Formats: sequence, C-alpha cells, structure tokens
Amino acid sequence: MKVKYKLFFSLLFLFGVIILLGSFGSYYLRWLAKDSAAIMQDNYRTLMYLRDIEHQLDELQLKVLDKAFSEAEAQQIFDPIKQAIRLQHVNVTESGEKKLTKELSDNLEKLEGLYLAGASSTAATNDQILAMIYQIKIQTGSIYSINEETMLHKNELAGTTASNAVLYMNIFTGASILVALVFIIALPIYISRPLKTFAVAIKEISKGNYKVNIPLHSKDEYGKLAGLFNLMAAKLDKFEDSNLAKLINEQKRLNAVINHMDEAILGLDECKKVIFANDHCLKLLSLDRDQIMGEYAPKLAADNQLMESLIQELMIDFMPFEEKIYPPVTIIDNHKERLFAKNIINVVGRLEEDKKEGLMGHVIVLTDITDFTEKDKAKTHFIATLSHELKTPVSAILMSTNLLRNTKTGSLAPSQVELVETIENNSERIRRMINEVLDISKIESGTIDVNLTVESPDNLIDKAVEGVSLFLKDKGLEITHLSEANLPAVTVDAHKLVWVLNNLLTNAIRYAPEGSTIQLKTAQKGKFLEIGVIDQGQGIAVENQKKIFRKFSRLKNSDDSGTGLGLAISKEFIEAMGGSIGVESEEGKGASFWIRLNLAS
Repeated sequence: MKVKYKLFFSLLFLFGVIILLGSFGSYYLRWLAKDSAAIMQDNYRTLMYLRDIEHQLDELQLKVLDKAFSEAEAQQIFDPIKQAIRLQHVNVTESGEKKLTKELSDNLEKLEGLYLAGASSTAATNDQILAMIYQIKIQTGSIYSINEETMLHKNELAGTTASNAVLYMNIFTGASILVALVFIIALPIYISRPLKTFAVAIKEISKGNYKVNIPLHSKDEYGKLAGLFNLMAAKLDKFEDSNLAKLINEQKRLNAVINHMDEAILGLDECKKVIFANDHCLKLLSLDRDQIMGEYAPKLAADNQLMESLIQELMIDFMPFEEKIYPPVTIIDNHKERLFAKNIINVVGRLEEDKKEGLMGHVIVLTDITDFTEKDKAKTHFIATLSHELKTPVSAILMSTNLLRNTKTGSLAPSQVELVETIENNSERIRRMINEVLDISKIESGTIDVNLTVESPDNLIDKAVEGVSLFLKDKGLEITHLSEANLPAVTVDAHKLVWVLNNLLTNAIRYAPEGSTIQLKTAQKGKFLEIGVIDQGQGIAVENQKKIFRKFSRLKNSDDSGTGLGLAISKEFIEAMGGSIGVESEEGKGASFWIRLNLAS
C-alpha cells in the first residue's frame, strides 16, 4: 500500500474515533435530556395543577368557615379549579391516575353544587362542604403521591443513565487515548525511520562512498525511492570508476607538463605536506620523489638547507603592513653558482563542505635569473663606464665656453654669445643626464651611500628653494613656505634630501602656469615629518600616479627636457633614508607631491 493511503487511512481512523466519541456523548446527552423532559412535561405539571386546586380549596374552606357565601366569589374560585382539572385530564400519564382524576373531577362538581346551595346557610351544608373539601384533598394527595413517586423513580433512572454515560465515555475515551498514543508513537517512527536511513545513505554518498545500498522492505513510495537511490548509487559508482581513470590520465598529463617546465616547482597542501614536485625541483633538492611525497616540509627542511630557504616565509609569515617580497635564492647547480627568483603562490579556493573560501595549499616556483642578472650587471657596468667617459668631453666643452666668454681672448658678437649660451645649456643638460644615469646605476648595483645626520627641516628647505630661485623669474612664479612652529629635527642625508626637493621644485616650476604660486608645506604627522610641494599645473591622472616613479617613465604631455629618472631616483633616495614619497592629484587641478621623513630620536 502506498504511504499516502496509509496516512489517509490512519488519519481517517482517528477522525472516525473522534466522530464516534462525539456521537456516543451526544446520544447519552439526548437520553438524559429526554428523561429530564419527561419529568418536567408529565409529573411536574400535574403537581402544579394539584397545587393550584388545593390553593383554591383553601380559600374556599376559609370562606365556608366565615360563612361568607357569594356566587360572585364562587365563580372566581371554581373557574381556576375547572381550568386546572381540565388540564390534568389531558396530562394523565401514570397508572391509576386517570381514575383518581375522574373521581376528583366529580367531587369538585359536587362541591360546586354544595357551595352554590350554601346560600341558604344551613349548618348541615357547611359540614357537607368541609367534608367534601377534605375528601377532595385526600384525592389530590393520592394523585400527588403517584406523580411524586414517579418523579423519584425517573430521577433515579436519569442518575443511572448519567452514571452509565460517564462510565462508557470514560472507557471509550481511555480506549481512544490508547489508540491515539499508538498512532502518535508509531506513525512518526514509520515516517522518520526510512528518512533516517536515507539521510545516512546520502551522507555516505557525500563522502564518496558509492557502495552504499538501502534494503527494500516495502512496496510503497519509500521502497520505490530506495530502489531509485540504489540505482543512482550504482551509476555514480560506475561513473566514479570511469571518472577516476580520466582524473588519473589528466594528472599524468599535468605532471608531464610540470616536469617539462624550466622552473622548479614544489606543491604543498594547507598542512605544508608535499603533494607534487617536478624533476627540476627534485634535482635542485638532491632528493628522490619517494623521499618527499607526502612528507611534512618543515621536517625535510631540518636536513635540507634549500628546502629551508624555500619555506622560510611560510613558517614566519609577513606582517600585515609588510610587502610580500621574496629574496632570490643562490643554488649550486652542476658545480656552478646560479641565482633563482622565488615566488610563493597561496592557493585559495571555495571548499564544498562549508562553501567558504580557505587556504588549499602553496605552490613554490623557482625561476633561474642568472643570465638576466649577469646581463643586468653588464648593462649597469656599461652605462657607468659610458657616463664616466662622457664626463671628460662635456667638461672640455664647458671649459672651452668659459674661455670664449673670457674678454681676454677677445669680444664676441651677439650671435656668437647666443651660440655659446646654447652650447652651455646643452652641455649642462648632458652633464645632468650623465649624473642621473650614474645615480641610477649606483642604485641598481646597490652601491648607493646614505649618510644620515640630524638636520633642521627649515634649513634644508631654504637651501632647496635657493637652488631654484633663478628659474622663478622667467615665469613670474613665487614660492611660499607654510611651516608649523617648533618643528622637530629629522634624520636624513642632507645632500640627497636637498637634491630631491630641488627635483620636485624644478618639476613644479616646469609645469606651473605663469604668475602662479608654488606652495611648500611642512607639518608633523605622528612619528613622521611631512613636506609637501603643491603646484597649480595640469595635474596627473590617477592611472599615471604610480608610473611616474618608475625609471624612464614620462607622461605623454610632458616636455622633452628630462630623462624620466628624476622621480625614480628621488624615490630610491627617500626610501634609503627610511621615508616614503607619493603624490595626490587630479587632472586640471595641479599636483601635490609629499615626502615623509623619520623624526630624530
């Protein structure tokens, strides 16, 4: 039988019990009501009629004793008596009551005749009337007793009926409660037990156990569902077998790709256990695949220095404010020292169990940068050598222009003076470019020297402003310095900081509109001193604000007089002093370059 039919018949049975219980109670209530109605309708009315007759007889007896006979009063007394006896004739229900009622009616007629005859007022008539009243009261008492006994008997029957009703209702209610309890206990078990079996089976399926099977014990919907579930599990198991073969093939293909890569690649899970390593990585580690697969990486690092170098950032993580920069690793490969760039990729994904993103593992990649490093060193050496070689002819050109300007060698024509100035300007530009190239070469080679001293920021700013004061007149510019009072000293390389401020002010002068004002602002910001250079020029787009601090980076709308190295050198100088540099700008609203320097301790 189907589950829905079982539930339907179960609920129908309970519904029938409720209806039967209500019908049983209604039946006995109607029975009690019928007995009570019988008492009220039959016997109680008779008693009322008899009380009315006796009441009138009492009044008549008083009048007879007072000898106050009156036909008018007789009418008022006997009319209610006649009405009551007429109703009593209709309400006769008990055995013997009809005969007594007939005798009572006859005697009442005689009494009326005697009363009307009492107008002659004889003593014999009075005695007869009183005797007749006494006889009539005996008859009413007899009828009263019959109905009273009947009422008591019917009341006993009603009590018996009520007791039986309570007994039967209690029995039936108890039986109904027991049946309901059986249904309350058995029905949820019947419904939930298969669901619990399905829940356990589904949990096993979610764990990848496709061998689970639900036994078929019934032919209802649960049985059909169990059959379909078993069929699904069998197909999933078959699919898993075929899919596993595909996954193994894909894994082999992926391993082959990883093994043929030039980079050395090492994979760890979230617990830092080795899950894969290509041949190049195994060669550098001088380990076999069986020695590291599934092993805890820190345990391997205890006996392998290269493994320790690879995972040291994983064991001591970066601070939130630190930039994740991994130092290169030097490895002896084929008896030759080679330099490898290290990169650690944290694999983050969404786990199916809780649908939350979490760390799934790490991939460490080593890239051989030995050739690039050697070429970069050769380039730096070539640039430095070339710059030094260019300094000599530039110095010779400047010396020659000085000799030409000397009046002892003769006067120059205006056109000749103009040519000499052109030669001097271009030679100075070449000399400045040579110095910048030399500075960037020192920075790249790591030979830049920083001489930190405690300096007054106002003095350094005054020197920087003095160095660019000659360039202000050509464009009618003005520099204003807004400084907080009693600023603390800073720890800087004075020469390099003045050079950086000169570079920022020169750029501001180059791009500021004629007749505008360049602002210098100095203020303390926590543990730093901030110096700002603000112009009213064309501004810098947001996407270009980081690019301008890169080497040889120049904006499209800039002039051709620079090398694109000034801001890159400034950034290196400031960071070498432990500070930072940046810019805030909007296109068409000028630019605000800022420098943050460490306060003197």
